[in-house]
Formats: sequence, structure tokens, C-alpha cells
Amino acid sequence: MIQAVFFDFDGTLIDSIPAHVIAWERILGEIGIELDDHYVQMNEGEKAEDTVSRLLSEHGIDYSAEQQADLIERKRKLYRSMAPSGLIPEAVDLLKELGRRNIACDIVTGSIRSNIEAVLSPEEFALFRYIYTPTEYGKGKPAPDPYATALNRSGLKAFECMAFENAPLGVKSAKAAGLRTVAITTTLPPQYLSEADYVIHNFADFLPLLDS
Repeated sequence: MIQAVFFDFDGTLIDSIPAHVIAWERILGEIGIELDDHYVQMNEGEKAEDTVSRLLSEHGIDYSAEQQADLIERKRKLYRSMAPSGLIPEAVDLLKELGRRNIACDIVTGSIRSNIEAVLSPEEFALFRYIYTPTEYGKGKPAPDPYATALNRSGLKAFECMAFENAPLGVKSAKAAGLRTVAITTTLPPQYLSEADYVIHNFADFLPLLDS
């Protein structure tokens, strides 16, 4: 029986991907980097440091660690200025139902804590047991570290937990940690999420999976 569900945050519980796309495109555009369609969606979940390091290397731009950190902070500040407030209503319904079933809900995200605090109310924070951001784990998604950290801290076995994702890197991370994984098509169509154990289109579709 499932005892805990580990949720990705951006694009899964909150409709934040459009704001992330705009922020990345503006900040990177200032230094001549143009992103392909779906670049942010396909790489969502990894640490911003990994994203920036890779893109700078691919475009032959030599930035110091301080310059990279400044670029990331400017992106985050821009994102927070236009980030949507609050969880997706259907996600709230699911979280509350899981709570009624005594199933713990954690967040496992590549976002920093201040990004989460900028958009969630105290009542929404209360829906979660733990929140795992990059300061709590080693390598970012798609490495297993984020979900392995959540699993280890839960004290549960992998078969007693599930991961809830929306992006390929997150699915890879959860599967590498030994977790059954559900992917929801909030930001990408099903063909990009085929490595998940289950692909669903609505939050309500998750409950029948638990009941089965």
C-alpha cells in the first residue's frame, strides 16, 4: 500500500513553466543564447547551475563561477516577478484527498526554497510533509539523488512510495531511485513521458492507480 507520494513542483503542482520559459529566454537572450522549442520543458527539474553551465559551454561562452551565479540569480528574480500564485486547484483536491487517506505528500524539486515561498500560501505549505530542494541532495535530476534522498528520509520501502512528475528528467530520476512513477501531461505530450510507469492527463486519474 502506498504510504507516500513524492511530487515534482514546477509544471506539476503549479502552472509555472510559461514564466520559467520567459525568464530563461530573456536572460539568456541578453548574451546571445536562443533556446529551442520545448528546451525548458525537456530539461525542467535539473539544477539551474547545470543548465547554465551546459548552455554556456555549448555556445563557447567563458563565464566565471561568479558570473554564472549572477546570471542564475537574475533569472530567478525575473521569474519570481511574474510567477503564478498558488497550486493548481485540481492538485489541491488531490493533495487533500491523499491527506485524508494518511498518505504523506512531499515535494522533490530542482527549484530553490525562495521560489517556492514566493508562490505558496501557509495553507498550501501545510499540505506537505517535507520539501526537498537542491540544498538537500547532491546531483540534480536526472540523477537519482533527489528522489533517493526523499525515499531514504521517509524510512519507507520503494514499493510503498510513488513519484509524481511532468518531465523526462524527473521521470528518469525517480525511476533511477527505484520508484514507480506517474507522469502527468501538464507541460508535455505523452510521447515525451513514455519512461514513466503510468501517464495520466488529469489529477483525478491518479486515485484509481492507488486503488488498483
